[in-house]
Amino acid sequence: MGGKNKQRTKGNVRPSSSGRMAELMSRVSSGDSGFVGFGAMSGDLGYVPAAQGTDDIDVSVDPEFRMVLRKLSKRDVTTKLKAIQEFGGLCKERSEEAVKGALPYWPRLYNRMAVDHDRRVREATQVAFQQLVLKVGRSLAPHLKHVMGIWLVCQCDTYVPSADAAKLAFTNAFPQNKQAEALVFCKHEVLTHLQDNLFKQTSQTMSDPKTTSPEEVEAKYQRVVTLSLMAIKLFMNTVPASENMELTETYGRILANDKLWKFSKHKSPQIRGALYSVIAAFCVHAPEVARKEAPRVCPSVLGNLDDSDPAVCPHLWEAVLHVISTIEDCWQHVNPRKAVLPKLWIVLKTAGKGSGTAIFPNILPLLSKIPADVIGSGTGFYQEFFNNLKMGLSSEHVQFNSRERGAVVSAFMECLRYCLVNSTGEEGEAPAIQNHLVLDQLMPVVEASLVEHKSRLSTSPLHPMVADLISYMDKRSQPDSETHHTYQRLLTLLWRNLGPVCSAQLRMEGDPKTVHQVLNNVANLLECIRMPSTKHKVAKRTSRVTFSISEDHAHPSTRLKTSPLHRTTSVEGGGTESERTSRNDLEVALKDGPMLDLVCSLSKSALKITREENSLPHLTFLARMVKAFPCRHLFTQLYKMDSEEAKVDDSPEEVVQEFFSTVLLPWIQKEDAVVAIETEMSGQTMEHLVTILFALVECCEGQEQKFKLVDTVIQECNGTQAVQWIVQKGVAVSDSHPMHKWLRSPTLGNRMLSLAQQLCSDSFGQQEQQDAADTEDGWELLSLCLSTGDDNESVLAPEYLEKILQTFQQALPRDGHQLSEDPEQLHKCVGFICDVANSFFSSVPGCLLVPSSEDLLLTLFQISASGQHKWQDPVKTKLHETWCNGVQALIADRGGLLNEEGFFCKAAHWMKQSLSQDQHNLEHVQSLASASLSLVVTMGAALAELVPDTEGETGPGINPTVVEFVKLLVPGTAEWEMLREAVSNQWFQSRMLDATLYFSTIPPLPPSDNDSSSTTIPDLVPIAIFVGRLLGNLQRGNIFAMSSLSDKMLSGTGSSFSESDDFRDSRFSESSERVSESSDESRNSLSLDLKEFHLSDQMSAIPEFHASPRTSRMSSGDSSVRSDDRAFAASLRDSLGGDMYMDVVLEVVYAWEWCNAAAGKGRTGYQGILHQPHRGSPLLMGLELLYYALLPLLSKIQQEDWEQLLARAANRSLERGGLWSLCFGYLYNRYKRHSKRKQQKMDILQLCGGLDRFSELNDASLHTLQTIVPLLSQDDITLVLEVHAAKVLSCQTEDINKVSGGVGALAVLSKCLGHSNNITAHWEVLISVLNELTSWREGQEEIFLFNCPVGEASPDLVTTNIEAMRFLGSLVEKAGVNFSQENWDFVLCSAVAFLQSCSESQGEDNVSFLTTAFSMEAFNLLSTLADFLANHRGRKGKELPSNLLTEWNEFFSEGAYSVVLPMFMKLADTSKDQLKSLPLPSRRLLEATCAAVVHVPEDHLTSHPLEPRLVAGQPSQLPDQLQTLLNHLCPMLLVENRPLQLAAFKLLLRLMPSLASYDEGLITEGEKEEKEEVTLSPPAALLDVLEMTSTYMEVILVEVTVGECAVIQPGSEAHHFTMAYLLAWKLLLTFFRGANSELRAAYSSYLRESKSVQLLLMNLFRLMPSKPILLVERQRHESGKGSPSRQHTRSHQPKSMFDKEAPLEVKGEPSSPELQHLACTVYYNTLEDLPAMVRQWWNSQDKRVSTLVERLTSKFVSPVLCSAEIQAVQNTQHNFDNMTVKGRPAAREVVATYTVDEVSMELVVQLPANHPLGTVNVESGKRVGVASAQWRNWMLQMTTFLSHQNGSIMDGLILWKKNVDKRFEGIEDCMVCYSVIHGSNCQLPKLSCKTCKKKFHSACLYKWFSTSNQSTCPLCRNLW
Repeated sequence: MGGKNKQRTKGNVRPSSSGRMAELMSRVSSGDSGFVGFGAMSGDLGYVPAAQGTDDIDVSVDPEFRMVLRKLSKRDVTTKLKAIQEFGGLCKERSEEAVKGALPYWPRLYNRMAVDHDRRVREATQVAFQQLVLKVGRSLAPHLKHVMGIWLVCQCDTYVPSADAAKLAFTNAFPQNKQAEALVFCKHEVLTHLQDNLFKQTSQTMSDPKTTSPEEVEAKYQRVVTLSLMAIKLFMNTVPASENMELTETYGRILANDKLWKFSKHKSPQIRGALYSVIAAFCVHAPEVARKEAPRVCPSVLGNLDDSDPAVCPHLWEAVLHVISTIEDCWQHVNPRKAVLPKLWIVLKTAGKGSGTAIFPNILPLLSKIPADVIGSGTGFYQEFFNNLKMGLSSEHVQFNSRERGAVVSAFMECLRYCLVNSTGEEGEAPAIQNHLVLDQLMPVVEASLVEHKSRLSTSPLHPMVADLISYMDKRSQPDSETHHTYQRLLTLLWRNLGPVCSAQLRMEGDPKTVHQVLNNVANLLECIRMPSTKHKVAKRTSRVTFSISEDHAHPSTRLKTSPLHRTTSVEGGGTESERTSRNDLEVALKDGPMLDLVCSLSKSALKITREENSLPHLTFLARMVKAFPCRHLFTQLYKMDSEEAKVDDSPEEVVQEFFSTVLLPWIQKEDAVVAIETEMSGQTMEHLVTILFALVECCEGQEQKFKLVDTVIQECNGTQAVQWIVQKGVAVSDSHPMHKWLRSPTLGNRMLSLAQQLCSDSFGQQEQQDAADTEDGWELLSLCLSTGDDNESVLAPEYLEKILQTFQQALPRDGHQLSEDPEQLHKCVGFICDVANSFFSSVPGCLLVPSSEDLLLTLFQISASGQHKWQDPVKTKLHETWCNGVQALIADRGGLLNEEGFFCKAAHWMKQSLSQDQHNLEHVQSLASASLSLVVTMGAALAELVPDTEGETGPGINPTVVEFVKLLVPGTAEWEMLREAVSNQWFQSRMLDATLYFSTIPPLPPSDNDSSSTTIPDLVPIAIFVGRLLGNLQRGNIFAMSSLSDKMLSGTGSSFSESDDFRDSRFSESSERVSESSDESRNSLSLDLKEFHLSDQMSAIPEFHASPRTSRMSSGDSSVRSDDRAFAASLRDSLGGDMYMDVVLEVVYAWEWCNAAAGKGRTGYQGILHQPHRGSPLLMGLELLYYALLPLLSKIQQEDWEQLLARAANRSLERGGLWSLCFGYLYNRYKRHSKRKQQKMDILQLCGGLDRFSELNDASLHTLQTIVPLLSQDDITLVLEVHAAKVLSCQTEDINKVSGGVGALAVLSKCLGHSNNITAHWEVLISVLNELTSWREGQEEIFLFNCPVGEASPDLVTTNIEAMRFLGSLVEKAGVNFSQENWDFVLCSAVAFLQSCSESQGEDNVSFLTTAFSMEAFNLLSTLADFLANHRGRKGKELPSNLLTEWNEFFSEGAYSVVLPMFMKLADTSKDQLKSLPLPSRRLLEATCAAVVHVPEDHLTSHPLEPRLVAGQPSQLPDQLQTLLNHLCPMLLVENRPLQLAAFKLLLRLMPSLASYDEGLITEGEKEEKEEVTLSPPAALLDVLEMTSTYMEVILVEVTVGECAVIQPGSEAHHFTMAYLLAWKLLLTFFRGANSELRAAYSSYLRESKSVQLLLMNLFRLMPSKPILLVERQRHESGKGSPSRQHTRSHQPKSMFDKEAPLEVKGEPSSPELQHLACTVYYNTLEDLPAMVRQWWNSQDKRVSTLVERLTSKFVSPVLCSAEIQAVQNTQHNFDNMTVKGRPAAREVVATYTVDEVSMELVVQLPANHPLGTVNVESGKRVGVASAQWRNWMLQMTTFLSHQNGSIMDGLILWKKNVDKRFEGIEDCMVCYSVIHGSNCQLPKLSCKTCKKKFHSACLYKWFSTSNQSTCPLCRNLW
């Protein structure tokens, strides 16, 4: 049935006949699954029936298990891994019955996969087996014998994860007490399996050589053998001893097998190590079997001692020890002298070849088991043994490995000591052996440890072990010992030889470093002998990681007690009282001893050498000796050696005094004077001299005598070094030490007080300052004296502490303090005081109980919080840490009580007072806010530690003390009221000018309020910032998530706690709406000029905040943290009182609204400030700080609290209006965004009492209504509109100017018109209102201020006219299409009449605010009219009155712009300084004027009455009047005023296209023929602007590489000049586009020569963003809901900045995205107008730049440009007689078909994907009647033109058609360019060769002559 490899029918799962046969054979087979070798596992396993079998076992197999089991037989590792993982998953997920069905087939697979060569497979197999075991449980028992053997092997796997998984599976299957029973149950199968692996299987049978590499075959065999040996040991260790006895016969067979002993010589170290491990197991669990096989065991183990492989050594030496201890006659089975000892010598000589740590601990047990007959007589054995050991000590790897060195040294000393103890006695050879061991073995090693640095024996345990040996001998030398004579002799021998060795080292010569090392070794040796046990333990402990508190320090009772000879002392020789009591006993014990004689001798030599040679190493040695052996006898010897007048009968006390006065004191004085030189040696010398002084004090009798010595030193030494060392060492002594009491003596206290006064006077006064080093040493000494000792008590007496702290407090700088002239010195000294105070607060318990300490703490807090001094960052951080530690100490000492005279109340009073002292310095306010927040957080954390947290019982809360302190900082209701009353009225100007609110009366303004830059900041602003930041940033994470208060809290940020992650999170909890106002690039690069508050730091954190949950606030999850914060916020409000918290929120909003209005910011939100630099304006800084104080406050308001807050705001708005109305609108707007997530919303009209509440308007209700109209629904807006339209229609004449009458209704109508989306349905009502206004003019002419001075009218009349103009403008914009001719007549006449009134009012001396507002609204009305008429000109739809546009152009516009244009030119002449200092009304008027002038008709513009402005020598073909206009407008591009700059640009943009026509006659025929390229310059006035701005751009972008987006600060000078640069280029490109092809070639030549285009492109790619997506599109794209379909996503891709022009609104705010959009627009225009120049520049760039340019162009620009090119071809108005052109947008192709008679030609132009960077592909379509050569020429000509000429496709096609036309007219091509018409000058070939008669273009021929350097014909090569 088909071929062998034919695909089986799909779905046929019935096995083939051979498969069924295999199944049958497996069923009838009576054998076990057995121990799988290669033969058993070859081919198909046949482990599972494939389909519907009749046997029950087949049916029980789950189909998924069947599939997985089939996959497990695959050889591919990846397949097996996936199958094993799938099997484990099925075992875990499927039912127990389903798993049991597959269980019979598992053992065979497990036997194979468990020893797979890939370790991943082995590990996965064990993991899957674990899942199987967990699922089937006891059901595994029937199959246990089949898997137990391999299971045990797997537990010994060399791959640890696999072994661990197997052990875990075994543990899951059998409890600990059942594991032995399980192995006993399967013992025969297990041992049979292991023997089969060891003795039957080979590398070829374990693996398939056909499919496995030889390396893997061998590796698997070695691994299985190793594991099997280890499994035997594991089996013997696990089963009970009785079972091991029963299995003796089986063990015997294993041990008797010859193949087993061949493993001892196997090349694999793992196999050898496993074998020795098994031998050790046999010695332990089956000793009789081991003894029986001793002839094989002993040679195999003892004969291989030199096996130094790291994998073998531990097992080998384990086996060695077990063999020599188990087999008593082991030495009889080997030849020790030939087979054992030589290999032992090799091991000793080589130090184990790197395995010393495993070998040498076993040397002593081996030595103890060597028989005496092997050792022999004499010293031969010992000499050979120890000599080899010493050779091992000198090996290189021992010298550089401390562990190896320690192991060898320990073995050496242990064996030496053993041999000495073993050879005690005075008979026979014992004395000779003893002498040999001490003199020939021990002493050379000791001497080498002192001298030889290479051996590094001094860092080994040698010295402690020598000391232990001497201590042992000393104890054994007591008379009560039987062997005391021997040990006395050995001790004498040892001391007699040790003395000369040590003395010789003192006299050695060499460099100081070597001498110091040698003497240090000698001192270490003597100190170890002095206290051997302690030194030994310390030496061992230093090699490990220890805790900060050592055992000896933590548990004094456990310190070792030694004999008087070896008694230990404290750190500085103090010790305990009992130790000092026994010093006389110590002296008695040492006086006649050899050790004291040696110490005295060495000390005298050291003192002598120090005096003679000024040797620091010898002084160090002397100090160590005196410190270790402080006794009078030693000082007596030193004094007698130094003084020749010493008397023999002097008492020891007198000797001590004489030594001090004649030797030590002069020495200390000398060194104290030398220290000032700052030599390193002098400082170390002083340390050692003080050590000697402390030892001398110990030897004095009586406290008075001891104090006298130290007082003498303090009084006689003028420097600080001696005192510092005395204090430093005195602090370290024990409590009972006399120096501890001396530290509190008046001597030290007065000295430190004097030092503090001197340092403060030098640092903060005007006196001459000391040396910097002396000053620093003095501060360090003070810090040390203000710390605590080991007893946690202050070093100095309390009375001196208080005086010193008073000195600090009085000296610290405060306002008006006379400071040092050196700021560096000031910072340094403040830092010193902080260090001293910080140490005092942190280390002295009860430090704040000292009265002056609290005053010092308050002063430090004031300095840190005030921000008056510009401290360096390190000093700022120190100040902050110091007062934080002080607050913690204060709370710890005095609890959490608030005392009126205490620190907290004083700090609160000072902060409130400071807020009102300097309102303009908002950095000071910010510093206060940060400090207050830090203080509150520190209080809360300290109180939380003081009082156990009961949060679990009472819920999250805040400590009452913290609450009371916060209340001290928050003003009360009366205080808030006073603060608001003090606020100036300047804010109303901006809100009236932007039509936010209507004001019937104008409040008087102080003169200073006319300019926002000089506005006085009221007290309300800093207090609101302060309170808002304090309450807004109090979060649960701040107060309670701190387990350690010393180092973690605020240490990294100095005083700027608010910059922490907690503050950043809270302030941006709702800032996503603001982020959308700036692009990614500007968001990341924006930087506002604040000292400690950088907006860029906050903005850069926003993407992370939105992208991932914050984990830095607490260790718990984000949701729990936020729920805790919400609960804590509620607790905070409840603790403070709900009214207080709500009042704070309202007051902060009030202050923010005031700043927003006073700064002139619009009501569109906060985005304006994001793009504006502060420029030193405190108002803008206050606005920003208030905003970021407000956000976290609002984030804490829960849904249930919003109703109360909004009700409060609504009441205040309806009662007071003004700013409260703005506050109400802002809060409701925030509530709307908040309620979107909650799906809850309160109606704003209901909050205000319904619409009836506004039936009778007053100022407050009008303001409220104007504020809420934008927040109403469309139905509510319509209702309001109808009601107030009716009010206008029914208004009486006398009520027109009243708020409750016509003007109020007009204000509401204007607001409704601006926010209504359904005006069309109500246009009749609005037209009725318009007709009513017309009737007002007819009935009461004085109502409207037409053609009259505005300043003479009453204020209410002026405001009425302002509202009327706003209404007219809104009505024209919304319903202008519905106007009748009469309506238009009224509106246009009114607009012109209002403008005439403005003209008459400008002559007034002092123009009032209302006059300015009136003029602004008149210009706004004119802009609205001009925009409307321009947009509806030619638009289809409802037509305007027929003669409207005519009347506007011929009559009304002239009257209107005759007023606007002169005013604009007058404003343009305003000086730069005046423009910068314009008050807000004048700035708004300037914006309105510029917005209106841009619509001036071109004929009015060109016929301007401007003063002539012409430049001498300026080349120009323009008329004088036009040139004058150009010279007026172009310089305005450089004016640093956005409205003027953009107005000038828009006016010039209208002029540019027509300017090129004046240059058309400049290029003469002669120039065309003489020059290759004709060069013409664009307008000089524009080039001047480009030249100036280009220079500026080079400076701005000099450090920015191409491809980076340089985000320029909006509003800065750099931003302004960059804008001017881009605008000038846009004008130049517009000018270029308006020229014909001939002029474009001339202009291109100029641009090419000036290389300005190249510079432009480089600058553009440093200004354009990497993702030029429009901001609005990006918001829409990112805020889309749900998951749109793919088709919808493709069709609604966000638009790029190349898709539309930058809007460049005159009244807009400067921003970085706008500048980037303009750069993209300029780049698009450059590609469109100068494609060849851009292509040439692109080809000349390096790979990085060219790739970047191509990527951006092809992705964003080319699609738009190609579409525009093809669309231009399709929409062309050019008429061709014999050529048709059509475009194919989808293929980016343009097809031109040329037909003449019967000749038909088709040219296909295909644009590349990166057009215009890539080459245009010109292909031939249909071609009939044209020769191939001619057709190629035309195609080449077309390609050349499109590649090298700056023109569009249409220009190229026109040129191509001209060539074809001329060709058919009989004119031949130029043989240089193969074109009839020249590409640049459009000339025909005129110059002909005299020889060949061919004609050439003059430009082509000129280029040929100049480039070839020949004057021959290009075709015939004859001389021309």
